[in-house]
Amino acid sequence: MTEENILASALQEANKRINESGIASVALDPPHIAHAFVAVSNAHAKQSRSARAKIASWKSRAARGLWAENFGIEAEAMRKRILSSFDSETLVAAGLPLVASYRLEMRTQLASLVDSSIVDLFGAQVANVEKRTLKRLGSQLLKKLDVTPVEDVASENAAAIRAAMFSFDNIVSDLEVPSLSLTKVKPCRDMESALTDEVLNFPDSPAAQIKRTKKITEVVSKEKKPGQRSVDLGLDLVAMLRPDGFGSLQGFAGYNMGGNSVTFGIHNDADDPATIAQFGGVRPPFLLIQPKLRVNVEM
Repeated sequence: MTEENILASALQEANKRINESGIASVALDPPHIAHAFVAVSNAHAKQSRSARAKIASWKSRAARGLWAENFGIEAEAMRKRILSSFDSETLVAAGLPLVASYRLEMRTQLASLVDSSIVDLFGAQVANVEKRTLKRLGSQLLKKLDVTPVEDVASENAAAIRAAMFSFDNIVSDLEVPSLSLTKVKPCRDMESALTDEVLNFPDSPAAQIKRTKKITEVVSKEKKPGQRSVDLGLDLVAMLRPDGFGSLQGFAGYNMGGNSVTFGIHNDADDPATIAQFGGVRPPFLLIQPKLRVNVEM
């Protein structure tokens, strides 16, 4: 919209407000009131453009799966600058009762535009960080699948979770916007739960199964004589204990014996709304056991 169109729109709005209020009938100064209405409309249009320009650059990064460094600090500063500029540019309307209500209405719209955009951007960027963190953890677990001794699996997995949470916490800390109650508390709690589930479910993941199958194939192809047939059986047992709580306690242990494996975990997140949502609105089972029989046949 051009400056001429903005001015014309502002004048039309001002004229409409004047006629509706009956100002002319009580011999007040219509030009003075109209000037105040125009000042408010122009300030609203100017600050809206400024806010949208910055928001667009953040949305572009979020759409590419990235996040903005120091987003929280910059978002707080933008929000304060936009509203302060609007207030100073419309100060002429503050003492006019009829225009003051219009000024408040425009300020509320401006604040809603800025705040809702910041809230959406915070959620989108946190989601991007979550995806990257889970992806990196999966890659680390896959690399260690064949090189980590059985007795060190539990400690290695715990160390991987701690490292992932440390990185996630640092990044999300830069996204916090305290004035809008956008903090890292819930994202960090949800991330810790997701990382624990990732470790517990990793042995049954498609990537882990494919790598184990390739490894078995390589070993068998080296040891098996031409024309020799073989049948290998293996049992994978995963158990998860989820007592009452909000995710403050978690741990897991694993043991491999030949072609069999046992993984046991505990996470007291049965009362966590995020966990309940994952189970379709009901509390998760106190104890969940998932056995799996693997059969490899070589003909």
